Amino acid sequence: MCVCVCAGGLHRSNVDIRRVFQVSFLTLRNGDQQGIHHQPSGVVVAPGYMPSCMSARQRRPIKQTLSGFDIAIVSLAQLVNLQTGIRVLSLPQPTDIPRPGTPVFIVGYGRDDNDRDPQRKNGGILKKGRATIMECRHATNGDPICVKSGQNFGQLPAPGDSGGPLLPSPQGPVLGVVSHGVTLPNLPDIIVEYASVARMLDFVRSNI
Repeated sequence: MCVCVCAGGLHRSNVDIRRVFQVSFLTLRNGDQQGIHHQPSGVVVAPGYMPSCMSARQRRPIKQTLSGFDIAIVSLAQLVNLQTGIRVLSLPQPTDIPRPGTPVFIVGYGRDDNDRDPQRKNGGILKKGRATIMECRHATNGDPICVKSGQNFGQLPAPGDSGGPLLPSPQGPVLGVVSHGVTLPNLPDIIVEYASVARMLDFVRSNI
């Protein structure tokens, strides 16, 4: 089963796997053309994330983060042209859950405060960075993958990177999908939680 990365999500030729909030409440509801550049025909949200969906739809505060379940499957109305720069990557195996200390690649279109070019700093340009897997040292839901800045690199997902993939190498497979960042009092930088694609394989495979 192959998928490919496009605008921060995972794609098959007519399927897109994304962070739930980014797709269900931004791209599809508001017609945000910075998200999916293809007409969607349907969305399936991971069941474990539905409490957050209902809170957002009713404009109520979200009482707890469910980042480990933060995955949605978006069906596209037409096939994607794989000759337009989209990289094809595979889904992980159920055992493809990175251990703390593992170096990984992060990809996204989000804000980059380290870019000296003011036109590039605010995002909109696909970039790759390096980070490190760490043990989640705080209360989480859905068993997400926690990521910290890579040693000597200072790179982490930022606003606009939501839904971007977590990769062991530029060739894949796709280990996770960016959910959100968490600030902890005993750490100098934020921790970013990724929904684990390996842990959500049953949901993914049953909907593509």
